[in-house]
Amino acid sequence: MTTDIPHEVHGPELPAGGVKRTMVVDCEHVEKMLHKGVRNQFTIYSDEPERMGGDDNYPPPLAYIVSGIGF
Repeated sequence: MTTDIPHEVHGPELPAGGVKRTMVVDCEHVEKMLHKGVRNQFTIYSDEPERMGGDDNYPPPLAYIVSGIGF
């Protein structure tokens, strides 16, 4: 996959032992299948379709995972 990010920004290779990162997101069950996640100044919501008990007002959790892989 090509990128517009200059090579010097992300470096030549991953470190031999890998990279360890910790990320914290505060998650809260709001109602039914609606959930809220907060990380720093960002808030995201996740819901499920009606057939799974939600209201389908926000993307389902899997959509966020797939988007993260694409980004």
